[in-house]
Amino acid sequence: MTLLLLVISALACRKVPESIDQKIFSRIEYVYSLKPTIASDIWPDFNKSRYDVPLIYYTDTSSLVANPTKRFLNSYNPKLVYQNGGIRIYKVSERIDNIPFHMATGFTMGDSSAYDNYTPFVHSSGYEETRKVVQDISSTEEWVTMVIHEYFHGFQYKHDEYLRSLAQNIFSVPQDSLRDIYRNNEWFKEKVDRENELLLLALETESRTKIDSLISTFLKLRKQRRKETKQRLGFDIESYEKTYETMEGTARYVEQKLYERFSDKLPDSKLISSDTSYHSYSYFKDYELDKEEWLYLPSKSAVYYYATGFNMARLLDKLKVKYKERLFNEGELSMEEIVKTL
Repeated sequence: MTLLLLVISALACRKVPESIDQKIFSRIEYVYSLKPTIASDIWPDFNKSRYDVPLIYYTDTSSLVANPTKRFLNSYNPKLVYQNGGIRIYKVSERIDNIPFHMATGFTMGDSSAYDNYTPFVHSSGYEETRKVVQDISSTEEWVTMVIHEYFHGFQYKHDEYLRSLAQNIFSVPQDSLRDIYRNNEWFKEKVDRENELLLLALETESRTKIDSLISTFLKLRKQRRKETKQRLGFDIESYEKTYETMEGTARYVEQKLYERFSDKLPDSKLISSDTSYHSYSYFKDYELDKEEWLYLPSKSAVYYYATGFNMARLLDKLKVKYKERLFNEGELSMEEIVKTL
């Protein structure tokens, strides 16, 4: 009898996977459940309903969409498969495209018939599909930070003035153009890395006089680099760099702030019961930013301005600048423009 009770107790403590669909429902709810935390601790207004963004979750055979627009419903006629509070999840019996991996936020411009015409949608492959591409992630909670990064782009795009500015001025030049300049021109890379070093030094010092001097040097070197880039490559990168730096730097900032919150966050009960890839934040228990060089070093980042933008956001935090209330509400305003006023 004692042995039987021990076996029953052991089984009761194990995660018992539910259906595949239930796992997906729990993951999607998990994404939306983080919005209040972000709004209260990381970025104001993130949880306001006017900034809600639909999320399309891709499996290897189907697409599920949370809180879709009427236009999406009319385009695909999906079936409502789950509803809980303010979350409604619909299922399209087939994938809505043949792209093997998704982790992006996007919208179309000009085509009035498209379901996402000037309306951002988050596109995310599930954890299993994501890990095939990003092999160093090992848990659902690591995956969700990537989704939140994309959701923050949706939040940005839901600001009308910001969206209008992007549509008119920036999307004609892909982000890859700046990435390639950094990778293919050693002189450019050295100058960007030096600018970033100045930001990191400003983050480390407590002397406001020294911080001001470092910022002044940073802006001077940046102006010189852009002038040299225009002379050598015939490309005026200023507006593109400032815009992408603000866009991606703040999304990375929100993503990284979640890492800090996860270090002491209580586990999600629904995910414990439905998702064996959820590890109750074990990856984040001993989290230290210094060890995550891909976040703050341009040479370790996918594109250099993710890191410089991230460090600018951190510097504005350090100096207690109220920049979050202005960005995206003031159209073309960039973090660099705010730094110039310090």
